Amino acid sequence: MYHTSIKFLAILFLAVVTLSSCEDDPKLPDNQLQFESSVAGISSEDESLTLNMTLSRAASSDVVVTLSVNGGALVYGTDFTTTPAAVSNLITVTIPAGETTAAIALNKIAGVGFSGDEIVVFEVVSIDGTPVPGENSKVSVTFSEITVTSAAMSIRGGGPTFPNRVFIDLSANRQTAVNRTDWDFGFYTAEGEFKVILNSGLSMLAKPLDKTDLTTVTAADTVGLGASFTTDAFSVDNIGYIDDPSGNLSNLAINDVSAAASENNVYIVNRGKDAAGNQRSWKKIRVLRNGDNYTIQYADIAATTFQTLEITRDNSYVFNYVSLDANSAVQPEPEKGKWDIAYTTFMNQTNLGEGLIPYMFNDFIIQNRAGVQTIQLLVANAGEYADFDAADLAGVVFSSTQTTIGSGWRSGGGPSTPPSLRTDRFYLVKDADGNIYKMKFTALTTDGERGRPAIEYALVSAGS
Repeated sequence: MYHTSIKFLAILFLAVVTLSSCEDDPKLPDNQLQFESSVAGISSEDESLTLNMTLSRAASSDVVVTLSVNGGALVYGTDFTTTPAAVSNLITVTIPAGETTAAIALNKIAGVGFSGDEIVVFEVVSIDGTPVPGENSKVSVTFSEITVTSAAMSIRGGGPTFPNRVFIDLSANRQTAVNRTDWDFGFYTAEGEFKVILNSGLSMLAKPLDKTDLTTVTAADTVGLGASFTTDAFSVDNIGYIDDPSGNLSNLAINDVSAAASENNVYIVNRGKDAAGNQRSWKKIRVLRNGDNYTIQYADIAATTFQTLEITRDNSYVFNYVSLDANSAVQPEPEKGKWDIAYTTFMNQTNLGEGLIPYMFNDFIIQNRAGVQTIQLLVANAGEYADFDAADLAGVVFSSTQTTIGSGWRSGGGPSTPPSLRTDRFYLVKDADGNIYKMKFTALTTDGERGRPAIEYALVSAGS
């Protein structure tokens, strides 16, 4: 009898503890589905506009979303269409399990004239799954470029492996996420200049050889490069093999492309690692001028032949790009007037005691070299973010250095220091149109996951 009572009490105690533990387990917040903003604009020059819908976190199963489309006086199929297509003014989109984003596109129909005040409204009407509609479950698209006065944005960096480089246009409240392995080299488009950059999001290194013929370069030319030519070594010997992180185009790993072909040497290129940490194959390359354009020759190190790609200069972009994996020219970057800053991994430099070494930074911000300027402001000096307005701009000196924001918005994040958000500072971003925004980072992570930070920003002074 005694043992039976003890056993009963023990079971009762465990049940109470278990129930109490279950009740104390933190409940995840609602998984919200929403557009990146409640308003958007499609300029007169653009034929289509992509609208992204995002989840707070990846769902465990497919999420089927139904949206309504209301064009007002505009007629679907006559004035505009969408991708996916609408049926009876409804669009169905699926966000696959494990993903957080889906997109729809608003497409103009060629030959239709617009006055600029037309509006198409998209609204979430049903969700087949556990997510719930968020604050921006409806977006109104105006047929003219808009200048956003204030907004908040969750940046689609892709999660803890940082697979994406995300280009952000503050005035349009628009972000464009691209896979950071989509390109290898960028070719400068400024008239009369012939410069080549490495993909700074992939820890690439380029070492010149005293050769101008790719077919004579063999594995023997890589002897001795091993440990000192891998980014894992973070060697001071490698500092000359990366582009100047500040964005100074006079100090690049690859020399300016000469008009004299005989002066353009072969480079051994370590293409770094992909987001999964896999080493990308080394290449040998040589870049030549082709009139006002570029030609790149490339091959595997031991190859006795090589391939070529022609790069046609298009100065609506800061750089034109090539992907050696795709064997083609690519354009992963928006037009130069359509982004201000980018969230990315980045090959920076640091000093760990033995001199400057190349060092890969996550959660890094670079700025557009085409007319964008920024400055970091400490609350102790500039006052609170909420209180800062146009009257406080007197004496502010902006910087064109592309790493001005960099990783300064967070602390830690190295091999032994967990990262954290700094709340004692904010930033001003002056875009190429002269609009000045104040911007602060509001989150380093989403649901504890890095690679998905958040910002908020507001217009301080409109450009002319």
